[in-house]
Amino acid sequence: MTAARSAGSGRRAGRGDAAAQVSPEDVAGSGRRDGRTRTTRELVIDVVLELLEHGGEAAVRIDDVRDRSGVSIGSLYHHFGDRDGLIVAGQLRRFARYAEAEIAALSTIVERAADVAEFRRAVRQLTLHTATELRVAERWGRIGVLGSTVGRPALLHEIRIVQTRLTDEFQATVAQGQARGFFRRDLDARAIALFIEAYSLGLALNDVDERPVSERAWEQVVWSVLDGLIVDE
Repeated sequence: MTAARSAGSGRRAGRGDAAAQVSPEDVAGSGRRDGRTRTTRELVIDVVLELLEHGGEAAVRIDDVRDRSGVSIGSLYHHFGDRDGLIVAGQLRRFARYAEAEIAALSTIVERAADVAEFRRAVRQLTLHTATELRVAERWGRIGVLGSTVGRPALLHEIRIVQTRLTDEFQATVAQGQARGFFRRDLDARAIALFIEAYSLGLALNDVDERPVSERAWEQVVWSVLDGLIVDE
């Protein structure tokens, strides 16, 4: 079994470790379960995301977005300007959504963990989700968005803004973990944040390797490095 396949979801954290039961998948889905009213913009972007994921940018047509979302043509132009505006909004959301869920999951762990030992277990559990089938689709979606910026400086500019915001949020979460005595304070919080973002996305190389490393080997290496970022118990 490769690191890009099943993440060993059958493993469970200790019954008392509330922090270790947090996953990005749970956080990513929570917005759809809370019953809140979706805004017109959110409804439209949901439709554009679906079209992008099933047919690429060529599949995003104004009439199809109108029919699927129930939003009028006039409202679409009001919120997004034109078809390119729809595509950019969808690509930006595609690029950011799972990273946002991962940040929220780590933030919850930082807040809930009672001590370093529980924090370490929870962070290790979180790393298991980097190898799930969902993450394969998500990281390749992000890579696809990055690739789509070639020759499109305006989109690249927007992606830079989004990525900077994501790293800012990750950095703030790491800094909170440092304040609680979990992450080492002698290391730069932004550099730690960047590493956490990068190792998940970088697993895409293993997805296309004809001799991919095993899930267990990947976990051991990542856990070893993460242990070096967390204070000794």
